[in-house]
Amino acid sequence: MTSPAVWSSAWAIALAAAQADGRELLDPAAQKREIPDGPYWLLETASSTSDRAGAGEPVNLEDGTVWLHLMVPRGAGTLTALTSRKAMSDAFRAVMQEAETARPAWLPVGLYYHGHSFDPPDLDQDGNRVRFSLGIDYEFQDILK
Repeated sequence: MTSPAVWSSAWAIALAAAQADGRELLDPAAQKREIPDGPYWLLETASSTSDRAGAGEPVNLEDGTVWLHLMVPRGAGTLTALTSRKAMSDAFRAVMQEAETARPAWLPVGLYYHGHSFDPPDLDQDGNRVRFSLGIDYEFQDILK
């Protein structure tokens, strides 16, 4: 289960990065009926584990991956997609770099973004879009109330 705090944080960072790049960020569960003509981003999360730190501990440890998928119309070119994906990755790295000196007030306490992975597009996929994915590993230490 992805915590709402993780989703909200990832959404805020990704939305700012997407808008700075002139792209739209879509929530796949929002069921938006109109799809942008140009490239756009989709955000999803996948939690791999979520459990208490130990018996009787009030801390819940969650880890997983924030997935951002850049959906690019066929024929748009790879370099533009790679540039956008790098800018999105840099946005998450900048947040963690800032958090090393003065944690931003809007970044939930106990949330840390770690390694990034870049999933290559599948050129054999059907449809009129090519997917360039960015995975951002996270850890969230939540105090149970």
